[in-house]
Order: sequence, then structure tokens, then C-alpha cells
Amino acid sequence: MFISPSRIAHMYYEEGKTQQEIANLVGMSRIQISRVLQQARVDGTVRISIDYDGYFPELEGGLSEKYPDVQFVVADSLDGSDAAIKRSIGVTAADYLVHRVPDGVKVAVGWGTTLRELGQRHDAKVKNMIFIPLIGGQVGAGLDVHANSIAELLAQRLGGRALRMFAPAVAETKKIRDQLVASRPLRDTLAEAASAQVALFSVGSPFATTTTIDKIGYFTPDEVEQLRKDGAACDIISLRYYDSVGKECGQKLSSRTVSITAEQLFDIPLKICPAGGEDKHEAIGIALGLGLIDVLVTDDATARFLLA
Repeated sequence: MFISPSRIAHMYYEEGKTQQEIANLVGMSRIQISRVLQQARVDGTVRISIDYDGYFPELEGGLSEKYPDVQFVVADSLDGSDAAIKRSIGVTAADYLVHRVPDGVKVAVGWGTTLRELGQRHDAKVKNMIFIPLIGGQVGAGLDVHANSIAELLAQRLGGRALRMFAPAVAETKKIRDQLVASRPLRDTLAEAASAQVALFSVGSPFATTTTIDKIGYFTPDEVEQLRKDGAACDIISLRYYDSVGKECGQKLSSRTVSITAEQLFDIPLKICPAGGEDKHEAIGIALGLGLIDVLVTDDATARFLLA
């Protein structure tokens, strides 16, 4: 049989011909060719196999059913190490930022090693975004994980420009914090961050050894112990802490954070959170339960934990 479903399917799938090209060759209309191809899928003449390596539709679908107001993008946890998970999430989140966030928007940027990986994993130079630190940066060690550095890195890699905020992430007292955020240079930058269309931040466990808090050490041991006594289990970039049931805690420390307010962060229309790894499982679950995330980019092991 000259005009058989197998012949048409071979021409379309194996030879790469368009439906119109096939129609011209066999003397049929393009609509008829389309119907033959559809029927070939139905009756089993054509069987399509998809390699799902690195793509987890069942996990993303399950999470969307559990948290219907959140979009989920699940990355491969690779060998399961913290470094590999952050690299994988960084690549995936950077790709999401390039392809799903419109040009010309303002992006308020948090801090941390996961966001640093995001900035290092793309070099598209296709955007015209403004990247704005939403929190200050500590002087001293770990400068590459602070919001200023990450904003500049994203601007360099993606195209666009970055603003800077010359202030510590955490002031010594609430009074000093209030004076800093009221000063004109910081006030203007924080106003830009608060008016951003997109927020890019991670969440963490206050006591995990992989967190930015632990690496930089900007809290004293007594202050960390106070957070522990308060039952802190979820850290939203030091703007707010929550315990295991989602109740705010640690206000003595969060009130000293030199940043936009938590309310301003939560009011930003699109909140993208790249976060994963075993240490962050509980914290991510708390943030999702509180409705603080619009897009979660995470690893498959974390996704399975959230669905358990």
C-alpha cells in the first residue's frame, strides 16, 4: 500500500519532512496527513518514547496538586551532595529566569550559595533587567554570596544592570538598623527593591551547616542559641523566621536586618525560590505552607519529601 500510515509516519518522524511536504508527495491535503498521523498514534503504528532523565513530570504534577497556587520546577539531585544539588538547581533556575521572566523587569535579589550558583550557571546576555539587592551585605568573608555580589553577577551574565546597597546585612541594634534604612542612599535602593516585579530568594534552616548564616557567622553563638530556643525552623533570608508550625519567631534578630520588610517581600508579584537539599526540607515545607513562594525550583529528593 503506497499511502499507508507507516509510510507517512516514517516520512514525518524519521525523514523529518513537514506535513505539507508529505501531502505534496503523496497527493493528499495537509489536514488529511495530520489525521493519518494522529490515528497512527492511536492505533499503535507510532509509539513515542520520551527519555525523562532530568525531567520529573509526575513529581511536578503531584506537587501542583498539593500546592495549587505554586509552580514547581524539579531538577535532578545528581549524586545527592549539597554542591551537586545547588549546581543543578542553579542551572535550572537560571534557565527559568531567562525563558519565563520578561525583559525589562526589576528583580529584587536575596543572598546565599544557591543564588550564587544561579548567577554562575548562565551567560545568555539576552535580558535587560535591573537586579536590586533586597538586603545588605556583610563586610568581610563570603562576599560572593551577598546580595550586592549576586545582583552584579546576574547583571553581567544576563545583561542589564545592578544597583548596590552599602550596608551590613544585620545591624548591631534595631535602632541602628532603623537609622540605616532611613538614610537616603539605602532608602532609595530599598524602595526600588520593594517595587520590583520579581523576587529571587532562597530559604534555609537556621542551624544547618550548609547555610549562609553558618558560613559567614554574622550572628554570635548566643544569638544563634536564642534562635534555637525560639524554635526557629525556617529562615526567609533573615527577614523573618518561623517555627515548625509556621509561627513567626526570632523577632529580636529579624528586626535588625537591613532590608526591605517581610511584608514588602511577600507583596512582590512573582516570588521565585531556588532551594533544595535535605537540610532545607522542613524549611521549604513551612514556606510553602505559609504561601510565601510562587515558583519553587528544587531537586527531586526534596520534591519526594514534600509529597510524602
